[in-house]
This record gives sequence, structure tokens and C-alpha cells, in this order.
Amino acid sequence: MPYYIELDLFQGPLDLLLILLKEEDIPLYAISVAEITASWICLREGEKDIEDLEEFLLLAAEILALKARLLLHRPEEGQLEEEAQGEETTWLELSRKLEEYRPYQEAAHRLAELGERAALIFTKPLDPSAVTAALARIDPLAGITLLDLHQAIKSVLLRFERAKETYPAVRSLYQPRITLLTQQRLILRRLNQVKGKLTFSSFFTSHPSRLEVATTFLALLELARRGRVHIYQREAFGEIEVWLKG
Repeated sequence: MPYYIELDLFQGPLDLLLILLKEEDIPLYAISVAEITASWICLREGEKDIEDLEEFLLLAAEILALKARLLLHRPEEGQLEEEAQGEETTWLELSRKLEEYRPYQEAAHRLAELGERAALIFTKPLDPSAVTAALARIDPLAGITLLDLHQAIKSVLLRFERAKETYPAVRSLYQPRITLLTQQRLILRRLNQVKGKLTFSSFFTSHPSRLEVATTFLALLELARRGRVHIYQREAFGEIEVWLKG
């Protein structure tokens, strides 16, 4: 990961500083390894990741080695070639790390700019009555045609017929009282339980009667008309989704 440091002459990732030092864009004598270490400790105070510490020490050691070379005699020609190859490998690795870091740096700057702009924008609080009035103008049945509703109830009735074919001998000994009011309560209770969306077909039992299908369908339309629920269909002949109006 990039190690961000703050010095008098440089602010940014440590690996970028190493590249700039090798390219002599920043003079070696102007950079103090002690200051680099102090900045790193200050910015990462309280963290105890050994792997991060090892990587930092490697980068800091390479900077220290660059400074040491300024004080030593010129090495032999063969040694120069070996060091050049090693430096080229390190350069490629650091360049790769820098490329990985750049998108995050740009994103961080972009987020900072957006945050500064947002801090300058002051909006007045929402008026609850205005919100209620705006919601009242929304048609909960917008986008739902009679054909869509017909197709939805048709698919439920088809499931009912298939269930009768699968279980021809099944007979209900108890017929619960199904009314428009009971089905409205059922729909609202189910929606309150899930705190989200449900499909139209999920309001029925596994083997619904025609009375249950028709009554639940009318109950759903009544709730939509009264503004208690929203109804939405993503595609023609697709499932109708239902959720509570906020």
C-alpha cells in the first residue's frame, strides 16, 4: 500500500518520493530520512501492522542507500551494471505501484472537491406539508394498465387451476371468511413485516380459491386508490410489485 508522508519539500506517497530522488527531481541532500520516519510514525500512530512496517523500512532503507552512495567512492564497472539492473527492476516495481495508487489519489481529490462544494451549499429544511402535497399528486397506479392487471390475475388463476389438477382430491374442511377488509389488512400486514416489496402473487396461499384471488385483487386496487400502497410493473406481463407508500 502507498505510505503517505508530509515533508517541507514533498507531500505524497513514499514510493513516489523514491522515484523523484532517483530521477534527481528532488535533491538527495534536501531529504532527511529521520524526517521521513518521524512523519510516517506521526501519520500512522497507533497502527501495529508488521507487514506495513517492513515495507516502509525497505523503502526508507533504499532512500538511505541512495544517500550513502553520495559519500562513497565510485564502484567498479561490473558492480555498476548489477546495480543498474537492480535499480531498473525497482523502478518498474515502483512505477507499477504508482500507477495503482494514482486512481485512488484522483478519486480522493475529487471527493474532497465535492465535499468542499457541498459545505458551501445551504438548503432550508423540508416542509412536511409540501412533501405530503407532492406525494398526493403521485398516481400509485401510474404505468399499470388494465391489461397488466388482467394478466396478473390471470396468472394467479392459472396457478389455481394447476393446483387443482395436481391435488384433485384435496378438499378444505374449513373455509375462512374472506372479505375486502380482511384482505386489505392481510396485504398491509405482510408489507409491514417485510419492510420492502412483495409481488402480487405472494399474497395468496399455495392453493387459493377463486374468491380469495378476486377479493385480494380488489383489495389491492382499493389500497392503491386510497394511496396506501404503490404498484409497479417492470415489464409487460411481468410480476406486479407492491410496496407501502412512505
